[in-house]
Amino acid sequence: MKEFISMDPPKLFDLGVRSFFAGFKQDPGHFYHDDQCSRSGPSWAASQIMGTFRRIVSIRQENLCAYVDVIRGKHDRLMIVAEFHSKNLTDISLRSRLSSDQLALFSLSTDIIRGLAFLNRHDLLPLSLTPEMITYDERNNIFKIADFASSNLTGFGSFAPLRPGDARYLAPELLLLGPTAHGAALQAAVVPSSAVWSLGVILCEILQIADFSSLSVAQWVSLILGDALKKKHPSFYESTRDPQATGENSTQTSVIASLDEVLRDCTTYFPSLRPGPVTVLTKFHETVTFSDSPVRSRLYDPLWDVFPPVTLRCRSEVVKTPEVLKVPLASRGIDELYRLWTLAGGDVLGELRAQGFAAEEPAILSLPQLSTGEQTTFAKGHRTSADPSGTLVVLNMKPLLERLDDVAKEVYFPLLLRSDDAIRYLTDYDEMRDLPLVIRENNLKYQLHRQILFHRLFCGYPFTQAMIKKEAAMDVPPLYRARTWAALLGIKGDIVNDYESIDKDSPCSSDRQIEVDIPRCHQYNSLMSSMEAHVKLKRILKAWIADHPQFVYWQGLDSLSAPFVYLNFSDEPLAYACLSAFVTKYVHSFFLKDNTPVIQEYLAVFSHLLAFHDPILATHLSGIGFLPELYSIPWFLTMFTHVFPLHKIFHLWDQLLLGDESFPLFIGLSLLTQLRSQLLSCGFNECILLFSDFPDLDIQQCLNRAKDMFNVTPKCATFRNHARNVSVSKKDSDSEVSPDGDTSASPEGAHVLDLETLKTETCPRITWEEIQWLNNFSRQNGSKRRNGRPLLVDVRTADEFLRGTLAHSINIPFLTAFNADGELLSTFESRTLEEGRGKLVVVFDGKCTMAPKFASELVRLGFPHVTILHHGIDHLKTSGFVSVPSSST
Repeated sequence: MKEFISMDPPKLFDLGVRSFFAGFKQDPGHFYHDDQCSRSGPSWAASQIMGTFRRIVSIRQENLCAYVDVIRGKHDRLMIVAEFHSKNLTDISLRSRLSSDQLALFSLSTDIIRGLAFLNRHDLLPLSLTPEMITYDERNNIFKIADFASSNLTGFGSFAPLRPGDARYLAPELLLLGPTAHGAALQAAVVPSSAVWSLGVILCEILQIADFSSLSVAQWVSLILGDALKKKHPSFYESTRDPQATGENSTQTSVIASLDEVLRDCTTYFPSLRPGPVTVLTKFHETVTFSDSPVRSRLYDPLWDVFPPVTLRCRSEVVKTPEVLKVPLASRGIDELYRLWTLAGGDVLGELRAQGFAAEEPAILSLPQLSTGEQTTFAKGHRTSADPSGTLVVLNMKPLLERLDDVAKEVYFPLLLRSDDAIRYLTDYDEMRDLPLVIRENNLKYQLHRQILFHRLFCGYPFTQAMIKKEAAMDVPPLYRARTWAALLGIKGDIVNDYESIDKDSPCSSDRQIEVDIPRCHQYNSLMSSMEAHVKLKRILKAWIADHPQFVYWQGLDSLSAPFVYLNFSDEPLAYACLSAFVTKYVHSFFLKDNTPVIQEYLAVFSHLLAFHDPILATHLSGIGFLPELYSIPWFLTMFTHVFPLHKIFHLWDQLLLGDESFPLFIGLSLLTQLRSQLLSCGFNECILLFSDFPDLDIQQCLNRAKDMFNVTPKCATFRNHARNVSVSKKDSDSEVSPDGDTSASPEGAHVLDLETLKTETCPRITWEEIQWLNNFSRQNGSKRRNGRPLLVDVRTADEFLRGTLAHSINIPFLTAFNADGELLSTFESRTLEEGRGKLVVVFDGKCTMAPKFASELVRLGFPHVTILHHGIDHLKTSGFVSVPSSST
């Protein structure tokens, strides 16, 4: 194979695109009309193709040309982007070298058989192989199968026209069906050995054992089927093999002799006697002896390989050879390159139009000439712009190379522990982090840097988990979002075996409700409306129910699962693991059979936080009776997947997953604050109408506001009895990451409050431990996270205050604090309180009898950040923190 090896610098992956229409009939002048497709027309068929594609795109093996993307255009035009190589077996010079090079032909055979065996293990059965489908990858010196899933994508002709290629390479069992076979009948006839027949015929053609270039398809079909029915020879190879007629040389004779048994097996007429690719591969190595090329070391691919990884990856590094350093962009994977190509201005539809396809035409030309009662339409003749034949168009990668020509080579090989020399190359990217997210996600060089960095981090997962969290706090590259979420949720271990061990098929009491909910779950999305998505979603939901017998299925769990199914469409175990971890962390106990106490406690805490951050809005909503029970239950039960479409949920959850279980509460608050002016001017009925058709809000503004509120809220204010029971050690607590990436320590100490008390009070409670922590934190750090030292307000009588109180507290006795109009009486202490408006206010008395009422009055007067000291001051009398106030206090 040495003559095939190119010594030129490595080149980028080439990409090609094929275009076709969903639901388009092959017969000229007829709209495609299939029994299955007719239920919802072409749009339904397009969704099924997109669902199947997301499963096929994960099929990655070195002998298969990777599928990369599917794009849905107008009139259900689908554009399939895949790896492309210009050299294939139609190249006369390549075929000539193969016929005279024994080692090259053996490499071709093993490469293609390995690819077919891999497809067989993943239940993908190509109709046939043709010389055009067998391509040569000069970059990696390997043969690959291109366009291997076209029949599976189209449902074997159920959802789009088939492109079977040259019928002379079809196996006899498929030729028997005739040219009009499609759908379930054709799929049932295809067996793993059908493509093996095609390979055998191609090898016979290369070795000049058979030459059927002069035969028409009809003559070839007649020859094959006639010979098979006569049963004179068991295989095509034996019926055609005639050394005297082929004119073969001594080299060909030697090659043919080596492959004699393999060729005989591959071209056996009857599929029941013809071996599959796995058997052929085994027999090939038994019968053919040759010095194979060195085993290619395969790098770990965090995008498509098993995640989280369960194997050693210490050698999964890009080798920085002189050739790679000449074109460092060539070291990136095909998915990264395609993503960068689109950011560099690449447009798939534009490339098609440049080649004369997909041209815009006047709408009047698309009107049918005749429509029948059988829903069949007859349009004008065949148009080039609407050609569904799947003509391949090669994408132009030059703009990408030109745009990245000035990028320093150090960017392609980042150091996770950076030296001063390495940091200077990242200065430009660090400055971009202050720009809006939409700009960062569409900046070519910034995304190049982020993709390379995250790729490197995921190769070291789970040891790099802390670094992934830190980087994700800045932004998440869309290409690595699925893996990033898994890392943020702490997914580890052999999740594949765990998922496979769960019973997902046995009937359960929730089956009926699941069947009703799934067809309504994010059906505006092409992928989620496909049958493939429905099957996956059902399996994941049933797995969760079976694996969590203490919980039940509630409406909303399907919406909660949808983002994980969408992102991990080809990886059910990871989607399920992420869902389980997400539910445990953020909606723990929400799916109990009796979840009323859990929901009521969650909403009570939400009400406290609203009063804490926006007392004016809280007072108004409470006054008109517009309580959280009326609008926020779907928010928190589905974590806002009922409020926003999936593309907004992705950005929302990028930040939500960085926070603790209380962070969704602050997202809910930020939604209300964005609607604040409207809500304050609305009565009850107007609020109901506003929330029934929820406005389109700015997600980034929502997240920024939520993080600001999270950072100034005492931890105790979000405590819930029904939150997940996690014993957090000091060490673990110190390493907790907040939504803004801050890793500051959190205070210890929690309080237990019964539900009735929680619902009765207006303000959250705070523990003395947290007050001390806030004092120390403010004094030591002066951080923006806290608003200085808390303002302590003792509402006991003056006599009780003088007998002992907390240091730096002021005394405003509750019984004499307000006038007849409910306003604070003007005193030195009340003016101090007014001047401290915006600071954290801690109201306390002896045993929390008057403090909740006083705090509620402050909220009514518009004081933000009001809290109540849990247990009051009486439980601190023996702690040493209570002292007699000085005369200056």
